Amino acid sequence: MKVALLEASHWHVPLYLDALETPGIEVVAVSDSEQVKGQAIATRFGSTLYASAYELLEREEVDFAFVFGRHSEMPTLAEAVIARRIPFALEKPCGVNMSQVTRLRKLTEEANLYCAVPLIFRMSDLLNALHGAEGRIPSDFNYMSFRFIVGPPGRYEAAGAGWALDPAFSGGGSTINVATHFIDLFRLLTGKDVTRVSATMNARTHRGAVEDYSLLTMQTEDGVIGLVETGYSFPSTSDEQREFSFTLSSDRMYAKSGPDRIEIRDRTNLAAGTRSLRLELETDAYYPLFVKRVLSECRTGAKPIASLRDAEAMMQVMDAAYASARQGGALQTLAPIAA
Repeated sequence: MKVALLEASHWHVPLYLDALETPGIEVVAVSDSEQVKGQAIATRFGSTLYASAYELLEREEVDFAFVFGRHSEMPTLAEAVIARRIPFALEKPCGVNMSQVTRLRKLTEEANLYCAVPLIFRMSDLLNALHGAEGRIPSDFNYMSFRFIVGPPGRYEAAGAGWALDPAFSGGGSTINVATHFIDLFRLLTGKDVTRVSATMNARTHRGAVEDYSLLTMQTEDGVIGLVETGYSFPSTSDEQREFSFTLSSDRMYAKSGPDRIEIRDRTNLAAGTRSLRLELETDAYYPLFVKRVLSECRTGAKPIASLRDAEAMMQVMDAAYASARQGGALQTLAPIAA
């Protein structure tokens, strides 16, 4: 299978590389308009390096493309891939607003083309543990909260992706970059559409152009509440990169995070006490699994683990969150997404 990496200086790309060294996969071409990491990656795989993704697509015949790049440029890159009928994976958030993702979703559906989005909690130990505790997913949760506070903004500059701190290119800060996963996970766990959104944000920690702290609230029509807290404020080091914690409550159980584990209390059997299960909460571990999963799905004709329809629904919430924050936290009401 001949694979291309488009815009290889994105900070997630290193998480994909080991999985691409699998027999039967050949990384034939790499593009890197940022000119930071592309040369090293092309050398590693013996690939042709291009300064332009569009030149790569003109010159190379590939079976699959992993598309990265600046958030603002993802839609144009994806459209070029779709025009050439190349199955692909598109890094989230897939654009800077919902309308861009809606257009991509329609184009891929019209072309009957495979596209996956790395909403990686869909393949996580956390999801598996909740499925085991509830007996099914989606299930009848009452509320859930997630806190995911990552390292300071300077890490993006150090990675050669300083554009992530410019809202013209990124669309925003920790909300559009990190909350994406938990908006999707809320929808997956509940099996319900988000109908109301509110959010507040600030940049008081680093005082940059994008928010470095965000508090986002989602509600379903029947009142299930999801809270997502994100930020760029964790004083990270190599041994401790971020804070990740969570709480989920249903009629059946109450679950909360512990160090590298989930702790579950069964409401129908309190005498059993708290059940503790070890989990892989280092989210970087799931990207190699995503690579293997999507290439297998593409080969077999299976549906993607997360599609542009999922990204579109996530971005509807994202648009509402930023609108709410601009209006001082005013509640936003979401309409059903048209087919």
